[in-house]
Amino acid sequence: MKTFLGELRRFIKSNRAAKTEQLVRQLNRKIRGWANYYRHAVAKRTFSYVDHQVFLALLSWVNYRHPNKSNQWKHKRYFRTQGRRQWAFYAGTHDKQGKATHLDLLQAAHVSSIRHVKIRADATPYDPAFRDYFARRQRSRRVNPFVWNGAFAEAWD
Repeated sequence: MKTFLGELRRFIKSNRAAKTEQLVRQLNRKIRGWANYYRHAVAKRTFSYVDHQVFLALLSWVNYRHPNKSNQWKHKRYFRTQGRRQWAFYAGTHDKQGKATHLDLLQAAHVSSIRHVKIRADATPYDPAFRDYFARRQRSRRVNPFVWNGAFAEAWD
């Protein structure tokens, strides 16, 4: 986590003159990739910490770009209210039809956790007695590979 946050801070500092849209797109890629890699760890508190540190780094980025502007102006320019979040970092952009839209910064805490479900200890794919077990397991994973969780695991015990 410390390495990842260090990389993000260096990236944000090295892109001080970049457009906000480009910065948000690049940060979204990095945050999404890191969060998806560690989503099995079920670390919502850690993800929230990462989000907070990214927020502080972006606040520093905004203050560097506009040292003479008021905090209210900075808030209106770079942050918006999104549901219960009042400090959602965003970039104004246009979609394919030319309509103005928002590109929000992804929050790692909003990436859903996926629990790893172990295969039963006595089950082996070479034993014909467990053929039905593995077929049901494979069907469940095909429906949605990211939803294989404890709800499905109960049926296999």
